[in-house]
Amino acid sequence: MAPSDNPQLDTAAYFARLAQTYGSGEYYRKRREASVAEIRRELGQVQTLLDLGCGNGTYSAAFRDAGTAKFLVGGDLSFGMLDEARRRAAAIPLISCDATVLPFRSDSFEAIFCSHVLQFVADLPRCLTEIARCLAPEGTFIVAGGEFGVRERLKILVGDERWTQFARELPRPRDVHVRRNLLEYQQTAEAAGLRVDQRKVEFGGSWADLAEFYRVRWLPLLEPSSRVALSATLDGIVGERGSEQISLSESLLFCRKPAA
Repeated sequence: MAPSDNPQLDTAAYFARLAQTYGSGEYYRKRREASVAEIRRELGQVQTLLDLGCGNGTYSAAFRDAGTAKFLVGGDLSFGMLDEARRRAAAIPLISCDATVLPFRSDSFEAIFCSHVLQFVADLPRCLTEIARCLAPEGTFIVAGGEFGVRERLKILVGDERWTQFARELPRPRDVHVRRNLLEYQQTAEAAGLRVDQRKVEFGGSWADLAEFYRVRWLPLLEPSSRVALSATLDGIVGERGSEQISLSESLLFCRKPAA
């Protein structure tokens, strides 16, 4: 798909192509369940929660089913994702929004959650300032995502040559800040006036789970010929070590707004 003159529109269209698959599979399910459980342990039930960058609603539905918030709202830039979220996250209010210009009053939410979203935001300081504005005093912004090692594990397994070819085929939206990490998120949140604590949430999985993650996350974006080649590589991973159990983890940042 040819890029437009608007990187935001490109990103929205990019994720619209993943609307029906993103978040599916065992890897995503296990990671999501572990993260939601940790958030519930840390915060208990909150009054109001914004799932910012809610995508197709997998996390919103998980928060709903876990009783994480009495009032839950989902917001995303992609209309394609939101269309799918309306099916998955029934009865949850959904809104199209830009993370750097949030359409909410100040102090609106007791908690705001972002899962693997911030690397797609060009103006990270402005985004975090907006999030801090929308948090109620003593509210918490939760960031899920960082350097959790999936790419590194697969690179070791498939070898440098195959990985180089593999990585070349993976498309990304324009202007994605792929080198961002938890330290940058933490520093930017602190500059916005939030106090940050980090958690590492561990969960079990297998090499087959990781191969499935790549099928879900990347195969729908590839051209047919590349899809066949990449699928064969993933089949090889599953055939060689698919049932082998491994320890996986997700990183969470709990960024708290001071009392008024």
